[in-house]
Amino acid sequence: MQMKMDSIRVHMSITTWLWITSLHMCSGSPNLSYWGRKVSLMGQPCYWQLSDRCVVPELKELSVCITFQRDLGTSDWTAFDYKQRGKLSVELGLTGSRKQLKVWLFGKENTVDLVEDLALHQWHTICLTWSATAKKLQVYLNDSSLKEIHINGSQLAGCGMLTLGVSHNVLGGVMNYETGKELMGSATLFRMWSRVLAGTELAALRCVEGDVVRWSQRDWSKSASYCQAEPDSNLICEWQKYEIAMIVSIESKLQEKEKLKIILQNWFKDTFHSNISVHGIFISSSRQQLDLELGEQLEGSRVSSNGTTAQRYDCLVHVEVTPKKDVWAVQEEIQRCLSPPYHHADGVVKAIPGSLTVISVEELSNNTESPLHTTGPPALSTASTTVQLPSCTSVLSSVAKEIPDLCNPDYTDGFFQDTFYRVILNASINITPTNPENSIQNWLNVTLNPNHMTVLNFVMTPELPISEKFLILHRYTCTFHVQAQSLNVTETKKLIVSLLTKPYTTGSEFIEVLPGHINVSHIAPGSCPDHDQHTLQGLFPWPKTEPQETAIVLCEKNQLEKATRFCKLDGMTDIAMWEPPDLSSCERIVDGIADLDKVNVTANNSGEVVDLIGSLVSNQTNLSHSELDTVLNKLEDVVAISPISPNMGENIMEILSDILHCKADLVSFTNKILGVIESVGDQMDFNGETHNMTVPSMALQLVNVNSSQFRGLTFGVSSFTSDNSPQIFVNETFVEKPFTGAVASISLPSVLENFFPQNNTVRPRIQFQFFDSGGLFKNPHDNMTLNTYVVSASVTNINVSNLHQPTIITLRHLNRVQAQDQRMCVYWDVSKSGGGGWESQGCVMWNTDDFQTTCQCNHLTHFGVLLDVSKAPISELDEQILVILSFVGCGLSSVFLGVTLLTYLAFEKLRQDYPSKILINLCVALLGLNLVFLVNSWLASFDSRGLCVGVAAIQHFFVLASFTWMGLEALHMYFALVKVFNVYVPSYILKLCAFGWGLPATIIILILAIDKDIYGSEWDEDSQNPLQDTSPFCWVQNDNAFYVSVMGFIILVLLCNMSVFGVVLIQIRRMQANKISSSSTSGLAHDLRVVASLTFLLGLTWILPFFSWGMAAIVFTYLFAILNTLQGFFIFIFHCLMKENVQKQWRIHLCCGPLRPKDYSDWSRSVTGEGRGRQVRSPSVKSEDTSSMRKISDTSISSVNQMIA
Repeated sequence: MQMKMDSIRVHMSITTWLWITSLHMCSGSPNLSYWGRKVSLMGQPCYWQLSDRCVVPELKELSVCITFQRDLGTSDWTAFDYKQRGKLSVELGLTGSRKQLKVWLFGKENTVDLVEDLALHQWHTICLTWSATAKKLQVYLNDSSLKEIHINGSQLAGCGMLTLGVSHNVLGGVMNYETGKELMGSATLFRMWSRVLAGTELAALRCVEGDVVRWSQRDWSKSASYCQAEPDSNLICEWQKYEIAMIVSIESKLQEKEKLKIILQNWFKDTFHSNISVHGIFISSSRQQLDLELGEQLEGSRVSSNGTTAQRYDCLVHVEVTPKKDVWAVQEEIQRCLSPPYHHADGVVKAIPGSLTVISVEELSNNTESPLHTTGPPALSTASTTVQLPSCTSVLSSVAKEIPDLCNPDYTDGFFQDTFYRVILNASINITPTNPENSIQNWLNVTLNPNHMTVLNFVMTPELPISEKFLILHRYTCTFHVQAQSLNVTETKKLIVSLLTKPYTTGSEFIEVLPGHINVSHIAPGSCPDHDQHTLQGLFPWPKTEPQETAIVLCEKNQLEKATRFCKLDGMTDIAMWEPPDLSSCERIVDGIADLDKVNVTANNSGEVVDLIGSLVSNQTNLSHSELDTVLNKLEDVVAISPISPNMGENIMEILSDILHCKADLVSFTNKILGVIESVGDQMDFNGETHNMTVPSMALQLVNVNSSQFRGLTFGVSSFTSDNSPQIFVNETFVEKPFTGAVASISLPSVLENFFPQNNTVRPRIQFQFFDSGGLFKNPHDNMTLNTYVVSASVTNINVSNLHQPTIITLRHLNRVQAQDQRMCVYWDVSKSGGGGWESQGCVMWNTDDFQTTCQCNHLTHFGVLLDVSKAPISELDEQILVILSFVGCGLSSVFLGVTLLTYLAFEKLRQDYPSKILINLCVALLGLNLVFLVNSWLASFDSRGLCVGVAAIQHFFVLASFTWMGLEALHMYFALVKVFNVYVPSYILKLCAFGWGLPATIIILILAIDKDIYGSEWDEDSQNPLQDTSPFCWVQNDNAFYVSVMGFIILVLLCNMSVFGVVLIQIRRMQANKISSSSTSGLAHDLRVVASLTFLLGLTWILPFFSWGMAAIVFTYLFAILNTLQGFFIFIFHCLMKENVQKQWRIHLCCGPLRPKDYSDWSRSVTGEGRGRQVRSPSVKSEDTSSMRKISDTSISSVNQMIA
């Protein structure tokens, strides 16, 4: 019982001492501050690391500062590296690579770009701050903020290993330094604080010591004794506020605390110079009591001959130096002043050697009971000289004795505990055992188990046999852990060595370990931390568990069952690590998609969550809005938390493909789906330079490009059906023309290289995406629809815009379009209100035909082509019917135009007037137009470039000639009907012929002179439409030439003809109204005949395409095809078959018997005149009587009727 009480008192004393020194976690080095000194970090053999006496605790916020200079310009360097023991990931670190800083936190690299590389041979101070609450990492360079980075994390892991200027790892209990990325230079003033210091504090608090890690010898250890910190006169840091911590021995008859404070005040007043003022004194006897209880007094309490007693006290003193001085100079001066004993009236006061430390602090306290202890970040002054403090009469006295290290992991608090040891030994066996591993393990178990020790993680390596005293010994190198119940670690280590170096014999087998062939080291594996594990079986709150113990938690759904998890001591890292849990007895809590909300996604269970979502979605044919939202939210959680492996990425793509194929409204989820795919591509870790994933309806191609060798990149999909995965291809060049057979392609120009990060060791990643449009992308409004697949390109973490050389996107139309259909190149804007939408800014249509469209865009995103569906599309059946109608109509027109020409040319009396001669020229032009149209495709099929150019030019000529003669018909009507007085044109017909045939010929000659390639086939060797399946046709291929020389010419003629048409109709009605007696034959039928005759003669039916809009488009298209192809036939009807004088000539010359007329007169004399030079009308304008007016009207109407009837 007494022994137990003693143990409790010891434990309580240690706890009290730790409370007093809690503000000195890594401090306390006697008079050995490194302020004003630097350490050389030039690689082997000198390495600096955090001392075992300095333990970094778990931190929820922190600030770290380091000052260093580079002497050699290596491409990669390391400032510091902090890792958990046995782990390879960097918990906290700072590295660099040319114009970049790389800040490591929680195993993740965060890059910070610099304007220029850190200059050599100059000091640079870099500070990092992080808070779990704010979730942001702030980076400062020389007191200036560089970057703010959002980082999730709960806390910085404690009890890690920290090295300066080099990266490291600990495996098998051995520290290994990683070469190749060392800082070739010097470092100083590495400090760490347990709070976040703002930018203003970094600027204001220039020379303050850290409260977690300090720049002192006690906090740091070096690899060799000759690796010393070197003084540097340039490292001047001036500060005025300091804290003095020490153990004092006070010899006095007075033991009251207030009296002791007065003694200390007098000591400081008499010892310090006037520029050092004391602001607060705090004393405690807890250290005295602790020393007495442990029996480990530093020098021993004693009672002097005069009855005074020397007692020891912990003492904290806050002082201010005015004016402020260099920190190192102040530390040296205070230590020098307080080292000698101080004699007072009752006895002596002195600082225990080795216990005195002086640090710079942020604030001072005037409270003598509980002084403040807060610190801030340091900064350097580059002053070249130091300022000496006034000296005081003192001499530095005796060498300090080492204070007991109560933070040493070998210490136990007086109770039996599970302790762990790593043992490395060479065991020799005199024979060759059948299974040496079993033999050695049996020996270890027989030897150690009776002493409450367990062998763990046994690993054996055989060595070559050796000869010793005529015996062949087989030696084996073994390493393993020992778990032991221990009160004293040192004694346990000795016991293990003693037990294992005793010879062991079993039968004829002899095992021996020589004393020099064994090494036993105590390890502190820690414990498996408590944490909540979210699985498909529910939430499991695993408690903190010691190594080699099993935690038990009840199942969430069936709480009568239990889940177990073993905390294992890892054989390589020497730390406690959780093994995967045994959840076989627990049922899953997820039965449907709605239950996914119960699952919290973590990095550990993300793969299981993806598999579960895949199994739930694959069986669904219809997903509700809430189910889609749940699934996509979980996928967003997965890509945000977990690294993406190729297998996981493939599973996520399969899930999204299932979603696209189910019956669901995806319009409101487009941005979410695109974001998940983008994150999968950005975060996927794969081997090699390229990786692709194809699933039904989607494809994803990833390319890690070499910035220095980037010459462009082209991605395409060669074939695709909705039920199968796309066939994709990649070409590492920039290609303007689309690939033959490609349904979608996108080509990135070489100027994209300008957007890549410079001097980055990580290659830029470009990802391409392909989508079957389906219902994923909504249409902007009712009149526009997506008529292509969607293809996209992006560069990870880079916004690419305003490219000087555009991106080329070629997309095949889902439905064939016509030349008149409006198409628009667009991209998907995720920022558009309403969940994203199509925009066209920055994209232009470069080339288009019936089957595909090529766009040029100055940025990267998701691209498509919209089709204006306000025009009713023509079906394939209608198109075939229209083709047949066109050829039949042109054939009929050609036949009847030939009959009309033959009639007028055969009978001289029919061609004696001007209208007949104009009609003959019009019929020649229309006949040529129809005949060339009928043979155009056949001639184009010969695939002769010259022949096709000639055919196209001739076709163009007859089109222009036909409309020119239609216009001349209108002009003659105007002269004959409106300008009926004093209109005389010499060589009238000759001039009309010169204009009617000369103007079209001039236009054709000019076009051929400018560029003969304007003419050609719609399917020739230069065509970019290999998918076209229609017959070739020779025609105008240049859009500008077509709109000017064809459309513009036709529109101009039609406008003139429509004007004349209206004027003629008005004039005819007016003349008929002025007649004294109205003829019975001038009725409605006659008027309709006049209108129809004028319509076909003037070509007014060619205006029908301008009314082909909306639902009426197909009707007007049929009317256009019928009426215009039959124009020659209708001219024959109205101007040949129904014309009385033509009928008479047919009867005279072609008929016999009773059909031949017996008496006929020269009917033509009553027409407009007999001579070619006569004017169009004969009456005189000066006749004012009624009979004259009637004569004018009758003659004009007769003239018009002769032309149109």
